[in-house]
Amino acid sequence: MQIFSRRNFLQRSVAATLIGGAASALLGGRLAGAVETYPEASPLGIADDLINPSEIRSQSGRLKAKLHMDITEVNLPSGPAKLRIFNGRLPAPTLRLMPGDTLEVAFENRMPANSDTDQMVTNTPNRFNTTNVHYHGFHVSPRGNSDNVYLNIDPGQRFNYVVKIPHDHPAGNYWYHPHRHGSVAAQVASGAAGMAIIGGTLDTVPEIAAMVERVMVIQAPVPGLEDLLTSEEPIWALDAERNFLINGSYRPRIYMREGEVQHWRVLHAGDAQFLPLTADGLELYEVGRDGNPLPKPDLVTNVDLAPGNRANILVKAPKVGTYELRRPAFSQGKQPLPDMMLAEIVVIAADDARVAKHIPFGRDLPTGRLPKNRILTDIADSEITGHRQFVLGISDVKGFFHDTEFTINGQPFDPRRDDVVTKVGAVEEWTLVNTTPYPHPLHIHVNPFQVIDVNGVPDPRKPWLDTVAVPAAGTLRFRTRFTDFSGRYVMHCHILPHEDTGMMININIED
Repeated sequence: MQIFSRRNFLQRSVAATLIGGAASALLGGRLAGAVETYPEASPLGIADDLINPSEIRSQSGRLKAKLHMDITEVNLPSGPAKLRIFNGRLPAPTLRLMPGDTLEVAFENRMPANSDTDQMVTNTPNRFNTTNVHYHGFHVSPRGNSDNVYLNIDPGQRFNYVVKIPHDHPAGNYWYHPHRHGSVAAQVASGAAGMAIIGGTLDTVPEIAAMVERVMVIQAPVPGLEDLLTSEEPIWALDAERNFLINGSYRPRIYMREGEVQHWRVLHAGDAQFLPLTADGLELYEVGRDGNPLPKPDLVTNVDLAPGNRANILVKAPKVGTYELRRPAFSQGKQPLPDMMLAEIVVIAADDARVAKHIPFGRDLPTGRLPKNRILTDIADSEITGHRQFVLGISDVKGFFHDTEFTINGQPFDPRRDDVVTKVGAVEEWTLVNTTPYPHPLHIHVNPFQVIDVNGVPDPRKPWLDTVAVPAAGTLRFRTRFTDFSGRYVMHCHILPHEDTGMMININIED
């Protein structure tokens, strides 16, 4: 069992204290009047319709936001609970940016001091009130006060994030959530998450631009045994009871008009269970995954989302009636999970007087090929500069949480070890081999990847993703370009209890 002091556990954690003074100035000064905010609201203007989360939008190339994490009392379907969440909201505000913008987040940790102050044991859950913020899917620097997941921001500390988004950054759906190893599962399972949207690409398709847009953040906040999570025990089992919320609402009502096509931006911000989504009687067309457009609209019967995935779905309502958005019963590897209703979809008359005439009414689906994020071009065989294999496994280790460590290439996470060292400009093909009886959604930071095949079967779409489910006892192959940014970051399982207990590696990109 390896024991590290806090200083050695994450070497960059002292930066939170050193930079905190700059954030304090921002919190009380120029940040205050420099944002464009929109309150939560129904996109159709109907009183009992599902609301879109509140939004903060960039102005003149900058988005300045105040975020804090605190313990907030929330009424869940199971009763009152205390949750560690951003800005007291489920979900946190949506951040809407454009390529080339600079995101400035003045962050404050308002949670109380940690009660476990002994030396930390890596790959065991610990210090649930220490945190940081990760910008999931962003192609940005992992260094300093950008998307640096090695930071420890302790209770009472403030930190100023400055994230510079490249001018050619892919457009699409992203999100932000805590990412401090040891407390990430407990905090995301509490509901600490928000959508982040970078505009462009799909937004420029005339048919999509004419549609009502819904931002839908799906979460399953889990209370502790005594209101507040003080252990990962309630979230450890894959079949642990979950009440899924959409934009903070349990089984909400979603309105559509007869003949309407709506654009749903869906984020799976849960911590562990997969979500195959269905809506019998409606037409579902998937047009984007992890923000990146697919080659063309795909008519599907279900949209499979692993934790961390996002999807762009065009939903068509053929006729008046009541429908259901469901997660059908399925098996996550060896674990059966029950059927679950997520929302009621009510299709009303096209001329229903409750919807104002100025509200968009999209009726047409895109035809032909969808536009690409232009820098995400197919990776040819001739580009490949190296190949690697990563084996996902699990070990019984006495003294660890549930006597379990998850591993990659036979080793649990070690913050001091570089598992991959390569150069900016390298282009590599990685094969992931899953030796466990459960799928693992692998997420890699900074650089997206192009999926080539699953279990040896080529994926004709060759989708660009940042989070992908490696099938139980199966394989997956992808290719990635290490462009623009040097620095150190991670790849890990987005079943977050698996990450906290070891299924993560360090990637070091050198200039």
